[in-house]
Amino acid sequence: MSEKLGFIGLGVMGGNMCRHIIKSGGYDLTVNDSDPAKAAEIAALGATAASLAELAAGNKVIAASLPNPAIVRKVFTGPGGVIDHAQPGTIIIDLSTVDSDTSKAVSAALAEKGITYVDTPVSGGKFDSLKGSLTLIIGAEEHELASIRPLLELLSSSMHFAGSRGAGSTIKLVNNVISMGVTLVTAEAFVLGCKAGVDGGTLFNILQHCGGRSLRMTKRFPTVLEGDYSPRFTVDLAEKDLSLAMDLAHNLKVPMMMASLCHDFFLMTSKSGRGELDATAVVQFLETLADTKVRGKATVDPKYG
Repeated sequence: MSEKLGFIGLGVMGGNMCRHIIKSGGYDLTVNDSDPAKAAEIAALGATAASLAELAAGNKVIAASLPNPAIVRKVFTGPGGVIDHAQPGTIIIDLSTVDSDTSKAVSAALAEKGITYVDTPVSGGKFDSLKGSLTLIIGAEEHELASIRPLLELLSSSMHFAGSRGAGSTIKLVNNVISMGVTLVTAEAFVLGCKAGVDGGTLFNILQHCGGRSLRMTKRFPTVLEGDYSPRFTVDLAEKDLSLAMDLAHNLKVPMMMASLCHDFFLMTSKSGRGELDATAVVQFLETLADTKVRGKATVDPKYG
C-alpha cells in the first residue's frame, strides 16, 4: 500500500517535486495550492486535490514549497491553517526558503500541538526537483526524521542535517548570498570581456579551467551565452532571498557591504522588468548598460558538467 503524503505549494519547484513523487509510484499524494489550476494540473497526473483543511487532517506527513515567510506563517499557523487541522504526530518538512525566525516560530507553535515542523530548504533548480537530485538542508537531528527518510531520499541526491530548527534556513540564505554574489560578479566579468572584443564562448571555454571557475558559471552560463533566460530560479526569488539575508545581518549587526550591493543590483534588475526571468538575467541588464552582447558557444568540460 502506498504511503499517504500531503504537499502544499505547487509552483515551479513544488510542482516538479510532485511530478517526481507521482512518477515514483510510492505515495498516495494529496495536493493543495492557492491556484486551483495548479492543483488540477497535478491531480490530472495522479494526485488528489484537496482543501488545506482536508490535506492537513488527512495526512500524517506533509511537505510544502511556498514563496515567502508571510505565506509560510499563514499556511501553517494562521487562522484555518495547518495548525487548526493537523493531527498530533504529524511531520512537516518545509522546503521553502525563509528566514530562521519564521522557521523557529512556526516550529514552536506547531510543537505545542504535537506536530513536528522542520525547515528543509533545498539547493538546486527546477530540473533537479523534477529528477529528485536536490540538496536538502535540514534543520533537525537525523534521528528526528528517520521515519520519513525514504521521502527525503526520493527528493534528493544529497541531504545534510544542520541540527536545530532555523539552522537549515540560515544555511540556505548564506548559500544564496554566495551563489548570487558569484553570479553577479561573473556576469560583470563576462560583459567586460565581451565589450573588450573577446567571444563569449572563448571566455567560457577557457575560464572553466581557471581560478575564476564556479559551479554557477559552468552550470548556468552556457544558456546565458545563447541569450536564454527562461526561469529556473528567478530574479525576484534571488532578490527575496538576498533581502531576507540582509534582514538577518541587520538584526545581528553584521556588516554585509558586498551582499547589500548585490541585493540592490538584483532589485534594480527586477525593477527593469526582468523579475520573472532567470537570475542570470543580471547579464542582460548589464548588457544594456554596457551596450554589448554576451554570446558564444560554450563547450562544457565533462569534469564540470
